[in-house]
Amino acid sequence: MLTKIAVLFLALTIFFTGCERKAHKQEAQKKEQNQQQTQIEEKEANKSVEQSSIVLHTTGGLQITLRATPKGIVFEGYEGKIVLLNFFATWCPPCRAEIPHLADIQNAFKDDLQIIGVLMEDNKEDITIQKFEKLMQINYPIANSPENFLLSDALGGIKSLPTTVMYDKRGNYFTHYVGAVPQEMIEADIQRALAIK
Repeated sequence: MLTKIAVLFLALTIFFTGCERKAHKQEAQKKEQNQQQTQIEEKEANKSVEQSSIVLHTTGGLQITLRATPKGIVFEGYEGKIVLLNFFATWCPPCRAEIPHLADIQNAFKDDLQIIGVLMEDNKEDITIQKFEKLMQINYPIANSPENFLLSDALGGIKSLPTTVMYDKRGNYFTHYVGAVPQEMIEADIQRALAIK
């Protein structure tokens, strides 16, 4: 009788252990499949982000292609430089007040930095903006195209002018400023961005 109980107990133990192992194996396979699916989805998401691009048209006839990355933006033609995107309007007093400071910054860091003005006004002719550039002595390109608003939307919507967004030499987001800020603050941040290896 004891032998029958021992055999029955052993059979039940093997049966349940086998089921448990099978369940663990199925769970592990399911987990691995989920991880593989997540990796595929992440690759696809990164690929679609990397493929999304916006072309800005400047008043000087340049085309600046901006390609989104998971960490920021690659500015074609300005690789290896810090880029400041300055969202502004010609009618905005703080925007106008900071232009001389931005021009000074562009001069001081011309080898390592590129400022791009992004005009947030509809239906402005290039000739009108070129006159404004001359009047204000702007020494950096001004984008004047419908794509400016696409860029604003892609960055979450620019709600206040001026807004300036800084990207480091790799195109990674570094910092941003809402409203006019002291020139010294921007220069200090540029120095910090330049120190990144």
